[in-house]
Amino acid sequence: MPYAVTLRLDAAAARPIEAMWRALAEAGLHEDALRLGYPPHVTLTIHPDGVDTQALRRDVARLAAAWAAVPLRFSGLGTFVAPEPVLWLAPVVTETLLAHHRSLSGALADLPCDPHYRPGAWVPHVTLAKGGAAGDPGWMGRAFDCLAPLWPGVVPARADCLDLVRFRPVAVLACHPLPAGLAHAAAGV
Repeated sequence: MPYAVTLRLDAAAARPIEAMWRALAEAGLHEDALRLGYPPHVTLTIHPDGVDTQALRRDVARLAAAWAAVPLRFSGLGTFVAPEPVLWLAPVVTETLLAHHRSLSGALADLPCDPHYRPGAWVPHVTLAKGGAAGDPGWMGRAFDCLAPLWPGVVPARADCLDLVRFRPVAVLACHPLPAGLAHAAAGV
């Protein structure tokens, strides 16, 4: 089972996203996000099974000790279209978010990582739904139609935990609450 390092969203930010997950499930478009049993989050890195978990745990804990909660704003929906369609919530990409991703990637540079999660390739997002039925070109449109009435416009949020998880099924191996306010160690941005 692979590992992921995630920024978990605070409860207030998670509620409207979970409502979107429920609406997609009720429409028969995607149930996996609910079944996963893990709150809304932005994945920073993914590492394969067999990675040095001691190093992963150590470096994630060290960075979390230097980080504060990350303010986010979700500005719209996005898609990845191949090999299976993915519909996601798009955060505004800020220097803080990019700096945190770079510092984590730098700290974990000696560990194997999914290439989509490396600096320069990473697209921050919160997954809403994956895939449609094979050969169903209308799935994405129906998913957008389902979510449009739930979209409140720009959504302010805060990522208040840096988690290390193993998945499927999701097991939280470490949860590091991030304090509100400015980063408390400038070197750990």
